[in-house]
Amino acid sequence: MILNISKEDKVKYFKNKFKGGIIYKIENTLNGKFYIGSTANLNKRYYTHLTDIRRNKRTCVKLIRAVNKYGEENFTFEILEKCDIDSVLLREQYYLDTLNPEYNISKIAGSNLGIKRTNETKLKKSICQKEKWKDEDYREKHLKALSKNWRKGSSHRMAKLTEEDVVKIKLKLKESISQVEISKELNVSCYTISDIKKGKTWKHVQI
Repeated sequence: MILNISKEDKVKYFKNKFKGGIIYKIENTLNGKFYIGSTANLNKRYYTHLTDIRRNKRTCVKLIRAVNKYGEENFTFEILEKCDIDSVLLREQYYLDTLNPEYNISKIAGSNLGIKRTNETKLKKSICQKEKWKDEDYREKHLKALSKNWRKGSSHRMAKLTEEDVVKIKLKLKESISQVEISKELNVSCYTISDIKKGKTWKHVQI
């Protein structure tokens, strides 16, 4: 499943790959609680939210716990406002102040947007990482985690389909069955079907 987006926003912002200042809301349709965020790259931010949710990352903790509890299908992703990148944090702060979202841990708008780290900061981070890498347990754990992302197909930890599902999808595409119909039948997004059709994913499955 994915966070629900209106058809209008899908076309206007996602299909056309809109880039610019955006203020958005992720709302729980079961209890009305929501999260407010801002971004200069909507497509990237949307899929970052999905990845963080599914990996239980320690970002937007309240939101992630809520989505895991109630299910992605019970959350909507809504565009509140389009604005200049320079004013995106000011506009986000306006919505934080006026709407008082329950899933935001901090009520102060903050973003890494446009931040350039100094060479000193980069060097400190590099030295810290090298020291961690010397630890055998850390190194083994890190490599094990990375190896999960190197796997392909149904063995990948983020996989929602099996090789058998993909064969079925490719056969249906050859029969000119619509992507929307296929996505509904297998309970996946149209983007997933589109990527398979274009050969962006599941290239190793041949029919």
